[in-house]
Amino acid sequence: MSTRYLGFARAEAAGSSAVYERLALAVAADEATLDLLAALPAGKAQPNLLFGALRWHGAPVQDPAAALAWLLDHGDEVRATVLQRSTQTNEAARCAVLLPGLAELAARTDGPLAVVEVGASAGLCLLYDAWRYRYALPGGGEHLVGPAVSDVELPCAVDGLGAAQRLPAAVPAIAWRAGLDLSPLDPADADTRRWLECLVWPEHAERAERLRLALDVAARLRPPVLAGDMTTDLAPLLARARRHLDEVAGRGRGAVVVTHSAALVYLGAEGRSAVRQAIEEAGAHRLGVEGWAVLPDLAPQPPHEHDGGSPFLVSLDDAPLALAAPHGSALTFL
Repeated sequence: MSTRYLGFARAEAAGSSAVYERLALAVAADEATLDLLAALPAGKAQPNLLFGALRWHGAPVQDPAAALAWLLDHGDEVRATVLQRSTQTNEAARCAVLLPGLAELAARTDGPLAVVEVGASAGLCLLYDAWRYRYALPGGGEHLVGPAVSDVELPCAVDGLGAAQRLPAAVPAIAWRAGLDLSPLDPADADTRRWLECLVWPEHAERAERLRLALDVAARLRPPVLAGDMTTDLAPLLARARRHLDEVAGRGRGAVVVTHSAALVYLGAEGRSAVRQAIEEAGAHRLGVEGWAVLPDLAPQPPHEHDGGSPFLVSLDDAPLALAAPHGSALTFL
């Protein structure tokens, strides 16, 4: 457990959140806190969940010693929160690093797309056509995509091989969309909104404001997010998506694509294999952005460090496309 929190401090928080870096280092050195964490079920001792729960209860996370003292005095309250909730971070900016792959898929298929997102949370990453994308090009200049009247703008710095040429001219047509999540979140619910805000790291004021605006849009548009387990309930949803495409575009036209962002990391190897198998058997495509170690057959070696923490890997089917900053602010094409 100590090693886990040290790793979080050094590989994820360093350079992105000084508050969480200090707090994670303090946890790693505090035996009483480590004992409390060790008593939690598997998957419930992760730093983002613990720190979000501390903020939910108003603990002084900026002062590590005070925060850990508070935690030991309120251990039962925090335990109840982490058992009830999960890290359903909904980062709309990840649409900016997935959009080029979505457009690439649309360009090589005949017809519109049906998008199914697994681990969809409140559905913000289903609304590709609701956001305004502002890509900063290498050497200066910008590439703008999406509706100019959007309430939410997603800035993303791009680099790498043929970066300017690999950005889409427009958001591809999406004929059908649905999300799948173990516990779908209502973007209009005040309690849900506050929890999602607690999952945004303390210094990330721009992300927090973007989340609030994006939740307002989702509350209005209501992207459908269904309750279900991606390892067992994905296949019938993909069949439904294919039937809809056949009806609106013609039999066999268009493409069904399963998207995911920092979702497969919560599955074991068997679960990830089950998801990929369901996609393959349905004749669908997979577009995702995950930590480089989540799908090791695609990226057996860790890539170079990226500004803002260890990079994520963007992949379309089994082809790596790019490296991305964890929260979608930068994209380096491979």
